[in-house]
Amino acid sequence: MQSLAIYARLFTRALSGTEAENFLYNSLLRLSTSASVHNSQGSNRPAVSSSSPTITRAVHLVTATSGYSGHDDDDEDEKEHLKKKTNSSKIQRTNRANGFGDDAFFIAKSRIGDFLGVADGVGGWREYGVDPSLFSSSLMAACKSLVDNKLLDLNPLTLKELLSKGYKQLLEDKQCIIGSSTACIVALHREKSILHTANLGDSGFVVIRKNIIVHRSQEQQHYFNSPFQLAIHPTIKDPNLIADSPDAASVTSFNVEENDFILIGTDGVWDNLPDSTVIEEVKKIKEPTLDNIQLAAHALAKRALDNGHDPNFYSPFAKSARRSLGINICGGKPDDVTVLLAAVTSTS
Repeated sequence: MQSLAIYARLFTRALSGTEAENFLYNSLLRLSTSASVHNSQGSNRPAVSSSSPTITRAVHLVTATSGYSGHDDDDEDEKEHLKKKTNSSKIQRTNRANGFGDDAFFIAKSRIGDFLGVADGVGGWREYGVDPSLFSSSLMAACKSLVDNKLLDLNPLTLKELLSKGYKQLLEDKQCIIGSSTACIVALHREKSILHTANLGDSGFVVIRKNIIVHRSQEQQHYFNSPFQLAIHPTIKDPNLIADSPDAASVTSFNVEENDFILIGTDGVWDNLPDSTVIEEVKKIKEPTLDNIQLAAHALAKRALDNGHDPNFYSPFAKSARRSLGINICGGKPDDVTVLLAAVTSTS
């Protein structure tokens, strides 16, 4: 099989349907050992529906974060390639405490719930001289502000409303924030023990109970490696640019139990970590203390990073490429990695 690590950096997350299709079909398929191309409309990670008895006592989330910027590991040849191709030397990257590379996240609490969110800025914006991290970080900051200012209730439609209001703030920003990102937000209703979720694109979450994944998000793709995304591009005239509505987000509500674990991550996690690896690391948590959860979060992020740069690893991303495009390749997908790992814990 061809090594995916050689080509993965060229899998720029699509801004233009035409550009992406030309690249994938004209370039990648030359490497294929199979002549067939398959359209994949559904998620590669289907949601698993499960119910459980409602907890009688209040719960909350104990949350740890970890991650890596994929840009920190670019070799000199790759940096020079990007400099020549995208004028990336002129792009001023934003220094942020709530993100890794083009990824961003937020953690917030309201009077009734605990909120977690991640967003992955679409790297293709470098082609236009735009810092992809600005949109994702601004979106997460807007969502956090809405929660902090107690402008929301918490019900099955709250998180779609949160995405809509956060996106609207960016649209109304006088600085005209240009870019796009995926988004995944979850919120635990502490009294009702219900986890509400909203996911747009290919970031996502899983709920783990007794070492089994009992609930998960559904990946949303227009076509291979071209996820649903919120976008603002008022000055760029390209009818093929992808821009989805917050209303397109997939929403779920799920009863959780004490000692459940919730993993939220950007696609750098899901493209490089099989379910078995996720379970393997979470199983190591004997007591759901913050220190133990933090160790597991670090381990998950590091394994995603390492797998992403391993040319011999048959990654979920490589498997998806084979299913969707019929190409026979191997290797991880180098990318930014953001992990939010939370344990459902009873409130004393």
